[in-house]
Amino acid sequence: MQITVVGGGKVGFTLASQLEKEGHDIAIIDNRLKIIEKCADQLDVLCIHGNGANVNTLKEGNIEEADMMIAVTGSDEVNLICCMLAKKLGVKNTIARVRNPEYVNSIELLKDELHLSMSINPERGAAREIVRSLHFSQGVHVSTFAKGRVEIAEIIVGENSLLCDEKVRSIGSRHHGTVLICAVNRGKEVIIPDGEFVIQKGDRISVIGTTQHIESFLITTGVSEYRNFNEIMIVGGGRIAYYLTSMMLGMNIRVKIIEKDPEKCRQLALQFPEANVILGDGTDQEFLLSENLTTMDAFVALTDNDEENVIISMFAASQGVERVMPKINRMSLEFLLEKFDMCNSVSPKYITANRIVRYVRAMQNAVGSNIESLITLNENTVEALEFRVRKNCKFIGIPLKDLTFKPGILIGYISHHGHPEIANGNSSVQLDDTIVVVSSIPKLRDLNDVLA
Repeated sequence: MQITVVGGGKVGFTLASQLEKEGHDIAIIDNRLKIIEKCADQLDVLCIHGNGANVNTLKEGNIEEADMMIAVTGSDEVNLICCMLAKKLGVKNTIARVRNPEYVNSIELLKDELHLSMSINPERGAAREIVRSLHFSQGVHVSTFAKGRVEIAEIIVGENSLLCDEKVRSIGSRHHGTVLICAVNRGKEVIIPDGEFVIQKGDRISVIGTTQHIESFLITTGVSEYRNFNEIMIVGGGRIAYYLTSMMLGMNIRVKIIEKDPEKCRQLALQFPEANVILGDGTDQEFLLSENLTTMDAFVALTDNDEENVIISMFAASQGVERVMPKINRMSLEFLLEKFDMCNSVSPKYITANRIVRYVRAMQNAVGSNIESLITLNENTVEALEFRVRKNCKFIGIPLKDLTFKPGILIGYISHHGHPEIANGNSSVQLDDTIVVVSSIPKLRDLNDVLA
């Protein structure tokens, strides 16, 4: 596919990089020369220096031949104008990043009026991810999948875990087949396990199931506790803090926000009179202690500096705060979090890029068994894909035990009329079912490609 990306910042660069690896022809437009030079040096894409809201610039980037235009500049208004112009120039699919909280209630109207294929709000998505992750203990990362019906939890098996030295088959039977261990990362090796595979200490495993069954699995195996909390401290008063505060207050959780910018403090205090908004430096350890850091149930670091977020999160964890989450955009810093047993972090640019890549993958498979959605697991080495079963599927009505699949393929869930169930040997797919496939084969394109 030919895709034009307007905006080469953190999100745009990450997005262009991922789409380039997917084999798409990418043109990237930005009015900042340094950004364009960086893209030209590090990516194999067409780089255009100019204003993406200018028709001539768009034409220079071959917009009239593009299958899709994605606008992710720092301005919501520019993004919407870019999409509007692209539509006028014949681009069928347009995606705009819209982040301003003032547009939240009108985004659906704008989407319909401008015929947007999708609108993306990275900060709102990040806030939702934080809310979900904070309900689980450290070391558990949960992703929503299959339109919210299914979740995938990634956990690290500790030395004293009840999962140690257990066969995948026995773990599944103990939980009545309601969850499935679908991928294991052991050292540098990624394994799609069968029933005889034995889990070992240090394995990073991915478990798929419904929300209720995943929660039950995490609790009964001692991996995690699903607990509500009463008070949270947020350092940094940007857009993510806005959305997160709104969500937390709606759950009757007390919120304390620390922000060093007086104007941001004033705005937050006006918008959230129920929250405790404090003007101060959240990177000052003594200041955090004076604001009762040690009594907090959760701590989230949302400053614009990744290193500061990591450091103050490590400090919060050292003071006994159980649930700690920093915002980081540089994945190279994750080794520090793992070293200090803090496996939960949030990255708005990756949340946005992954969601758009899912959409592009689904669009690319518009004929046949569509990819409805996609999630990457185990540091992008494994994919979980949701397919829609179409008429051209070669194994409709055939029990899975009678089929031969390629190595590295696992059928996880089959959803019939919206009711998802773990797949077993006697399961079979029907027309219009959705099926979740876990694959270590890169760029799986069609449901029939799972067959040997």
